[in-house]
Amino acid sequence: MAWQMKAVVLAAGQGKRMQPLTNDRPKALVELKGKPLLQHVLESLEKAGVEETIIVVGFLAEMVKAKFGKKLGKMKLGYVEQRIPMGTAHALLQARKKIRGKQRFLVASTDVIVPAELWKSLAAKKGFDAVVALREEEHPESFGIALVSGKKLEQIVEKPLGKIESNLVNAGCYAFSEKIFPALKKTKIGERGEFELTDAINALAAKKKAGFVLHKGKYLDIGTIEDLEAAEKNL
Repeated sequence: MAWQMKAVVLAAGQGKRMQPLTNDRPKALVELKGKPLLQHVLESLEKAGVEETIIVVGFLAEMVKAKFGKKLGKMKLGYVEQRIPMGTAHALLQARKKIRGKQRFLVASTDVIVPAELWKSLAAKKGFDAVVALREEEHPESFGIALVSGKKLEQIVEKPLGKIESNLVNAGCYAFSEKIFPALKKTKIGERGEFELTDAINALAAKKKAGFVLHKGKYLDIGTIEDLEAAEKNL
């Protein structure tokens, strides 16, 4: 890659929908195939060529730091803390000081596992301040539905009330320029009482500054114990 690749992984959550597994450990350390979820994500980023990853920690943060330390393979690891769980926009904002200058960077979540090829395609997509990975979903109404026009992302509509003619949904994997940070600071608290990353993306989309890549490969979204059990069979 022409630019030094950095990534941020949002790993601050407890994972209440995965209790009792997360009673005494953060969601990032729940194991899949004998490895923590976060390790699967980090290994994929490292394979994609990421040189440094900033991990946003929160619930039982010291456990995550103790497990992964300062390096995974050749990839450097750093940490920032989200002390109060205030949503994905707030979590990413904590990493601002670690992302210097006009550098583009990737953003992952600890519970979404994808191949390294997706990270490479996100990194390679130029001309936008936000690039969102989208995937096709037979029943998109339970997800953040994506509206697109040509090569541009028009809007992400979270769990819409009415029918929307799109089967594309937000896959939760991103590439951003530094322009995401002012958009994050302007987000307002949402219906769930949190600051949502998708609101910042929609702000950039309104300025025609958001693009997308379509992902048709392996994809694991692990939000519940049932998802974890399914992933054990499909990884």
